[in-house]
Amino acid sequence: ACAGGSDASPRQSPTASSAGTSTAWLSATPFKAGPAVSRFASGPTAVITADGTYVTAAPVDADAPVPLLPPLVGRSLSDAGRATIKAEAERLGLLDGKRDFRSVIALPGGVLGRLELTAEGGPVTLVGEPDSKLLCIPPLCDPVPGTPEAFGDLWRRIVDPVPWLGGELGAESPFVPAAYALLVGPAPAPDPAVGASIVDWPLAVPLATFGVPVAKDSHRCGIVSGADAEALRPALEGASQQSQWVQDPATSATFGIQVRPIFGGEDPCAETFGG
Repeated sequence: ACAGGSDASPRQSPTASSAGTSTAWLSATPFKAGPAVSRFASGPTAVITADGTYVTAAPVDADAPVPLLPPLVGRSLSDAGRATIKAEAERLGLLDGKRDFRSVIALPGGVLGRLELTAEGGPVTLVGEPDSKLLCIPPLCDPVPGTPEAFGDLWRRIVDPVPWLGGELGAESPFVPAAYALLVGPAPAPDPAVGASIVDWPLAVPLATFGVPVAKDSHRCGIVSGADAEALRPALEGASQQSQWVQDPATSATFGIQVRPIFGGEDPCAETFGG
């Protein structure tokens, strides 16, 4: 679980968090300033774990309710594939000491991206705009090294690795995280079109006392791992973002849950709310 306390002021820059240390080799995380509660579930778009598994989200049915836990797929990544990623970051001038690649005309409140990758000497955190791109069609031009466009070019390659890394990736298979961070709060309003979706909370710990208080005690945040994660996973996979969770179907108390898969020892509770 993470430490308690009130919700900190919204972070305006997606820098690396000192709360919790990830062992992932690389992660690409979109970021948008706003209240911590609304940012909690915005986890990485792509992750390369310490053992070389390349994890991305699988497509979902656009007409179905938004799943609470997006399906994840993993592919093995060769050592040559890792070397290719690092070489491309170097070619694009992203490992020369500069870390912030936001443009001077970046729109306030826009989506930013945080790339954390392992380079010579340890982890490096880069910040930029995922949508920064050249006004031309490759291969007629390449981004100037060390520019916002160079950051955007690497970001797009990382979140869509198959066309780029090709044979360095193994076959696709479902990826099952070993742990989850959960944010428990008020139940969401039911969808008028389909009504309330009720999900039974399967763990012995009461929802009302799960984790520790955060966000001025309006929510509770904690981590589920081991046997509890195994027991909870089917319910998470079957729920949507509009699901209302109950401890006991015979009671009327309902809760809302946001979830973040954990890939490499990070603590999303402490990262988001301080700890």
